[in-house]
Amino acid sequence: MSDSKHWWEGYPWRMIQTNLREPDMADMDAKRYVRDVKEFGATVVMLNAAGIVASYGTKVPCHTPSQYLTGDSLCTLLDECHREGIRVIARTDFSKVRYPLYEAHPDWAYRTADGEIVNCNGDVQVCPSSGYLREGVYDILRELLTTLPFDGIFFNMSGAFVTGYGGERYGPCMCQTCRSAYQAATGQEPPKGGLRDPNFMKYLGFQAKQIQANKVKQYRFMKELNPELAVNGFDYTRTECNTDIGRGPWVYGASSNVRQNGGWERTVDNASVEFMAFRYRDSSVSPALMALRQWQSLANGGTLSLYIMGRLDDHRDVSALAPTKRVFQFHREHEELFSRLTSAAEVMLAQKGGLGHGDPEAQGWVQALTESHITFDEVKLADLKPEKLHGKKTVVLGGVGKLPEAVGTLLDGFAQSGGTVIASGNTAGLSCLGIKALGERKKGLMSSAFEVREEDKVAFPRCIEAPIIPIGLELQMAQFEEGTEQYLRLVPEHPYGPPERCYYTETIDYPGTIVHPYGAGRGVYIPWDVGVFYFDQGWQNTLNLMQDVLFSLCGLPELAPGLSPMVELTLAKKEGAVLVQLVNGTGCFANRWFPPVPVRDIRLELPGLAGKTARALNGGKVLCETNNDYLTVRLDELNEYEAIIIE
Repeated sequence: MSDSKHWWEGYPWRMIQTNLREPDMADMDAKRYVRDVKEFGATVVMLNAAGIVASYGTKVPCHTPSQYLTGDSLCTLLDECHREGIRVIARTDFSKVRYPLYEAHPDWAYRTADGEIVNCNGDVQVCPSSGYLREGVYDILRELLTTLPFDGIFFNMSGAFVTGYGGERYGPCMCQTCRSAYQAATGQEPPKGGLRDPNFMKYLGFQAKQIQANKVKQYRFMKELNPELAVNGFDYTRTECNTDIGRGPWVYGASSNVRQNGGWERTVDNASVEFMAFRYRDSSVSPALMALRQWQSLANGGTLSLYIMGRLDDHRDVSALAPTKRVFQFHREHEELFSRLTSAAEVMLAQKGGLGHGDPEAQGWVQALTESHITFDEVKLADLKPEKLHGKKTVVLGGVGKLPEAVGTLLDGFAQSGGTVIASGNTAGLSCLGIKALGERKKGLMSSAFEVREEDKVAFPRCIEAPIIPIGLELQMAQFEEGTEQYLRLVPEHPYGPPERCYYTETIDYPGTIVHPYGAGRGVYIPWDVGVFYFDQGWQNTLNLMQDVLFSLCGLPELAPGLSPMVELTLAKKEGAVLVQLVNGTGCFANRWFPPVPVRDIRLELPGLAGKTARALNGGKVLCETNNDYLTVRLDELNEYEAIIIE
């Protein structure tokens, strides 16, 4: 299917991860399994293979075989998949061992700061420095990859930070082996504090580096066994779009997952998790949410990927299968078009990344950019290299704090050469922002805001009718270089109750936005966490200001004037063609997900494409006309999703 050097490059990747429970192998019918996934449209499947439980008759002493291997064997299943042209990824989980193995090797166990093990239903968490991960796993991998013809491999739960299935946060391993290694390497005692302790973060970073070094060693070992084995984290990236009780879906979760992992540049398996929570694995999320995730993944350069528990033939909750299958079928019809597309976005959002489920400052900017129909890519600061900025005109920094020196130099050079850098809050380490010195970070603010003055109205036209801009709890004070353009003025703390006392009597000469010319480009600085406030509160008032910064101050083009902010727009390109994709998010209502409402009479204004023609691929009808350098594209109706190819 591909003329690439490696099978996964340019491959029409439509994954179904059937996370098989042990009893699923008891009556496994290989032909039925393959028929089901093939009818669904899958080109790749993931099958449980090794780790906590072996899904085949292992002979490795530290590998526990399943007691349910009475149906068709894993080898038979792989052979049937390959016969039908379906690639197979081995799912492994070496984070835990069965309790009898722990009893035989207590030194293998992960330990909390109190010296306790983590035991989940008889599966004991292992230490990342243990003999199991440094020796035993290699015996398992050798057996697995020399006896079964897998095309790829995935390692589950392989990070340094340990969390439980119920949401418990145990942190990194604190066993004596790990503590001694840290002390020997750093000369420091292991920390006793938690996430807010800087030494704890150093310890976590030390352990993460050890784990990464072991992953590299495993990668080289596996490549010696099979050079054409696709290894996650190296040859492809697997990420998950999921939910849990107490943590609902992030509306742009699938889009952001793919962008952050470089979906236009490499294979990103963005697994859309069908079940609603760890404890409710038999119940699906809303069907409309599953469809939205798949369309978002496709529109942002990712693969299509479905993650279910068990097999398709006896899957009881089928509510989310049909919407996903619909997206799979569309991709199958147009897989050549989607092969080797690259991003056409001219904006980059850079963020810290790290622990947790997202940074609110970055997520607020994701919302503002998406709702403004500004096409953009995302990158984690650790991955920000010069090649990532090729073709970009604007970089937005979301919640990054003090920048590493190399990153600051790179971004200053970007601005010097004509680019625009937008930053907010306590961002530091950039000359292009025009910050002479950072001052106090005011906290606990209750009524502070910024006022749009008469002289600001040309630059902030969307704010004219809503000229008081609340800022939330924190404000970064700073001194600015001479020659900066300063907009808005600070309304300081003032009474907000009782009503008779709710007014302010002064403003302070401190700007809410500054623009600093820098070489051929500029820096734009907003001294509060505008993204956090928009993500948390979602007011039009905040979006007005962010859009005025993006469109008015920075001059970004408005590609879809009048289009609902609940429609996501992306642009991709390949030789001789530009692909416009529209994802309809109007079915999202608070924490509920319904089929989207049709959006009609859409007008797109696309610069640099004058004279081109366009056609829609998913049922819509388009008309084109040229206006100077712009191509105006009119789409009659958008339902769930539309792809418009411009040639």
